[in-house]
Amino acid sequence: MTNHLDGADRRTAVIEALEVLGAGPEERFDRITRMTHEAFGVPLTFLNLVHSDVVTTQSTFGWHQGSSVPASEQFCATTVLSPEPMVIPDASLDDRYAHTAAVAEHGIRFYAGAPLTMLDGTRVGTLCIMDATPREMSAADLDLLRDLARWAERELGHAIDRGRISRVRESLVPERVEVPGHDLDTLALRPQQGGGDVADWRLAADGALHVTVGGVAAAGRASGLLASTVRGAVVARTETALPDAIGGLEAQITADLSAADAVGSLFHLRLDPTSGHVDFGDAGHGLAVLVRADGSSRALHSLDLPLGLQPESVPRSPAAFDLAEGDRLAVCTEGVLALEGLRHLDDLAALVAAEPTGAAVVERVRALVPTGAADDVTLVVLGRH
Repeated sequence: MTNHLDGADRRTAVIEALEVLGAGPEERFDRITRMTHEAFGVPLTFLNLVHSDVVTTQSTFGWHQGSSVPASEQFCATTVLSPEPMVIPDASLDDRYAHTAAVAEHGIRFYAGAPLTMLDGTRVGTLCIMDATPREMSAADLDLLRDLARWAERELGHAIDRGRISRVRESLVPERVEVPGHDLDTLALRPQQGGGDVADWRLAADGALHVTVGGVAAAGRASGLLASTVRGAVVARTETALPDAIGGLEAQITADLSAADAVGSLFHLRLDPTSGHVDFGDAGHGLAVLVRADGSSRALHSLDLPLGLQPESVPRSPAAFDLAEGDRLAVCTEGVLALEGLRHLDDLAALVAAEPTGAAVVERVRALVPTGAADDVTLVVLGRH
């Protein structure tokens, strides 16, 4: 499967989420470039960010703070493509760079740079040193440069830790929509240190309702970024027929999930409000239950695997049902089934059957969420009246 979001686009998106571009000098970054200068005794040190085909100097010792140059003119645009440091003992002898302004106009000969990598695996920039005199780097020198780069990564990552990504994710929770003949009641709680829930509900141009609920499990705080990526792919397919929607989304995001050693699952449905007919697909989610007006219920399971794990030789298996008057469909994430009294999908079905409205179900679940909860909680209740 191919990924339609290339590395440059991912890098730019993550840098924008960090919200450090154009913020002006920051001591936390300047301290790193100053100490790098002292450690290596070079005239120029840079903490550069590579985005949108330009390289921006976020912090520097010996140059112009905030300056930007085309990526094609910078060593760092190559360094950021590799997980390992790049060393050029004499750039005037390197055909890749001998013609650049840094070498031809400013007299740079020596360059060494280490890439800066965020928790989701995206390399966003470099910590680098330059000199007008050719130099060599020992193994100990490279280890020191790597250690300083890790420091820079932590400082950049603090922007995420302080909740900037959380605010981005919260802003991506969709607004309420009105569906003729139906009630759509939702709960989407996103604590600052939460996980990677995916939630989307919107009306397509033909009036059909599309609902997606899922989650991304990844190390550290990469889940939040990946969840935003998944939701963006979902939104882009609002007008896509359901049999093609999950496959197209999967092709777009599989490489991102693999790079972060992450697993993504989702439940996606399309409702025709005029008939109550629902087409749905389940990619390893398994947390949807249909509660009929008479109180009977059934889980909407499928044998399909999570995103990126389904063999290409095995097609996805969408299914369908009709939502009759008084019926309700509840779709949730694992955060709901971690709440007191809601340990199983049967518990959720019983709650849906017992409450008079979907809104009442949502409020009952909201009341169960403890203060300061660390997990995302997402619940969608769709009923026909």
